[in-house]
Amino acid sequence: MQTLSRTHTRKKKQRRTRRGRVLRRILLTSMMTFVTCLLLGFTFLFFTEKGEELREWGAGTLLTTQHDYWAPYMFLSDEKLEELKQQIRNPVVINSVSETEQKTEEPEVAEEPEVKRELIEIEEIDEKRSNYYFKGKIMYISDPKRVQLLVTNRKERGDLLDEFVNKSGALGIVNASGFYDPDGYGKGAVANGLVIKDGKILQGYNAKGSETALGITFDGKLITGNYTAQQLVDMGVKDAMSFRPQLIVGGKNLFADKPAKSWGIQPRTAIGQKADGTIVFLVIDGRQPGHSIGASMNDVADILEERGVVTAMAMDGGSSSMMLYNNEAITKTSCPYYRGRYLPNAWAVL
Repeated sequence: MQTLSRTHTRKKKQRRTRRGRVLRRILLTSMMTFVTCLLLGFTFLFFTEKGEELREWGAGTLLTTQHDYWAPYMFLSDEKLEELKQQIRNPVVINSVSETEQKTEEPEVAEEPEVKRELIEIEEIDEKRSNYYFKGKIMYISDPKRVQLLVTNRKERGDLLDEFVNKSGALGIVNASGFYDPDGYGKGAVANGLVIKDGKILQGYNAKGSETALGITFDGKLITGNYTAQQLVDMGVKDAMSFRPQLIVGGKNLFADKPAKSWGIQPRTAIGQKADGTIVFLVIDGRQPGHSIGASMNDVADILEERGVVTAMAMDGGSSSMMLYNNEAITKTSCPYYRGRYLPNAWAVL
């Protein structure tokens, strides 16, 4: 006859054995599921057209960040990777205005509207693509002469956008130039490329050589192209800075026939002008799953073209992209610091 304690012990062992079997089955099922998903994912990425396209998107995105050294790990062919690099390093550049045209032609003057327009109007952007989605803001400035480039006067670092606002009283503001930014820790004290403020050349060189310039003349005309600082001053440019690429020139969308994946998907900032003189600031949020992944250069060019912009160029993107209105952030920066990054300059409405 078994004692009660032995019976309890045997039942406990049986329960432990059953639990062990169930646990082993769960682990085995989980491992099989993981391996199956891994194999399916590998097959999708490396043996389907969609998978190759996704890897190209990934490589293009990495190539436009501080972590471009990771791009080869998208396992594209050397030829395809070099093609993506060349599209980023050497974009097509078209001078929006020749020096002769600027000297001989009278500046375009927008017709007075029947109803007085607000100086600043804001439009929400919320769009979805097949594989990604993005949100952002467009700021329309009816008087182009109210748009100016603000430049930091600090030596050790640049200014945050709200610091630019506090110094100038700007109504609206977005980031402008790129800057030396090792591993994402740059302090934005010195802009990359030329800088012109109030018709004076503050920085006359183009650090990376192939970057284009965007300037606004004293008459409020926006100009983009491959110009020296002195050429821009001679053409009547009041403020200017360098970046790339151009998006729209003479009403032509320069990205209409280009593969979107070459520049990847990122937070974006762009500046443009409509035929009636209205200046347009565009900021797209990115790198924030659940809110906004980011946009391609094609997306930005298309959005601006659809709204009648005839001249436009990209500004610095990534964690620098941010827009303030009445000194409040109306876009969501991908920078860990909610006030954004230190910047060498910014385009503002005064």
